[in-house]
Amino acid sequence: MLTRVAKEFDFHAAHVLPNHDGQCSRLHGHTYRLRVIVEGGVRPIDTAPDEGMVIDFAVLKRIYKEKVEPFVEHQNLNDTLVAPGHVLVSTCENMVEWIYNQFRDAIEYEGVATLAEVRLWETPTSWAEVRS
Repeated sequence: MLTRVAKEFDFHAAHVLPNHDGQCSRLHGHTYRLRVIVEGGVRPIDTAPDEGMVIDFAVLKRIYKEKVEPFVEHQNLNDTLVAPGHVLVSTCENMVEWIYNQFRDAIEYEGVATLAEVRLWETPTSWAEVRS
């Protein structure tokens, strides 16, 4: 049996979509919400620190803090994601793919569970997601 667990994060960032034909062609900001869903078997009760868990929520928080947050929190995404070539344009769709890859690679390295889904809200009503 697989169990799914999720952790959510919020961050604030600015970006510009230079070729957009609307307001997004000017520098503007968003409060983004990120949801990461991991699935796997629940570890047995065996006195290990992560007994009874699919993955320790602290592991997801550490991955976010190390691999994602420095590039997005209070950043101009065109400077931190586009300019170095992490994404071609700072759309929600491109960003969620990049974030998915950051978590997938770290979770595979940890070897504890499987990344199932990453969803990124650009606004409270607009989001993009990647599923495995």
